[in-house]
Amino acid sequence: MKTGAIFYVTGKRPIREGVEAMDLARKLGIHVDRALLVSRTTGYDSVVDAWWTLLTKGMKRVMCCVVTTRDGETFELTAEPLRLCG
Repeated sequence: MKTGAIFYVTGKRPIREGVEAMDLARKLGIHVDRALLVSRTTGYDSVVDAWWTLLTKGMKRVMCCVVTTRDGETFELTAEPLRLCG
């Protein structure tokens, strides 16, 4: 079963240019087939848009992870991933 993750980024700093969702997943120890970012400056505008994209790309299991950043390039999970479907 293919798994996707949505990283909902909180924090006041914008994400540093070049940060990729799959790299973020690896750094946080989350193993997925595809990952997307949702933030106010980078990536998708809403979790719903990112969720729909993952579903259309064949992901049967989708998780949403809330992460925070203080400097725009280091991230940490603020809660356990929430399973949206699958």
